[in-house]
Amino acid sequence: MPLTDTAIRALKPEAKRYSRTDERGLVIEVFPTGGMLWHYRYRVNGKPERVTLGRYPALSLRQARLERDRREALVAQGQSPAAQKRLTRQGLGPEVTVAEFGERFFREIVNRDRKDTTIPRRYFDKSIVPAIGSKPVGEVTTEDVRGIIWRKKDEGFDAAAGVIRGLLKRLFDYAMTAGLTATNPVMALPMRHVHRARSRERALAPQEIRVFLKAVMASNVRRQFKVALRLILLTLVRKSELM
Repeated sequence: MPLTDTAIRALKPEAKRYSRTDERGLVIEVFPTGGMLWHYRYRVNGKPERVTLGRYPALSLRQARLERDRREALVAQGQSPAAQKRLTRQGLGPEVTVAEFGERFFREIVNRDRKDTTIPRRYFDKSIVPAIGSKPVGEVTTEDVRGIIWRKKDEGFDAAAGVIRGLLKRLFDYAMTAGLTATNPVMALPMRHVHRARSRERALAPQEIRVFLKAVMASNVRRQFKVALRLILLTLVRKSELM
């Protein structure tokens, strides 16, 4: 049965706190001290969550229902009101831009996953931020990310396009977790349509290695790069391992 203002004013504190339910997840909690607090209970992807709306009577029954309706609309879109509230406290509300959220993404995800973030950082700063950096995360469309990825493909760098696609996918996966968007715009662009890695079977013959090393040493390349190229051939380690 829905609550009324009269029924709420009649609620008395007890030894333990208790709750009374209104409609569609709106709940008022009564504390032993006599204070009352509004909550909205809901489910996102089958998981129960709860978000605090405010105190009664500062937040009236009518106002609490309006706040419940606003958050109910978010839930209908697959977004978490509780996650959005946490982001707002951190200065990352619904209007957070891709450039702003990207800093958090690198700090909390990329930097923890890999020691060397030079390559993803370069693609983020040079390819992603200039294109959609000022756009709110929740407003980025598939066409936006398609433009970034296909621009790199049109330049003839399919492998780089694949790296950018993977970086964008991870960024928007995390944005979904944070409640900033209901969908990942990159999912409409399968990796197999962007770049398909091919195994490398080509091997240099001894004579080719000799020509290559002579050309490197005679070139104007900086000395540390000349040494690095020779070390790679001697040790057969990956470039990142040598660095």
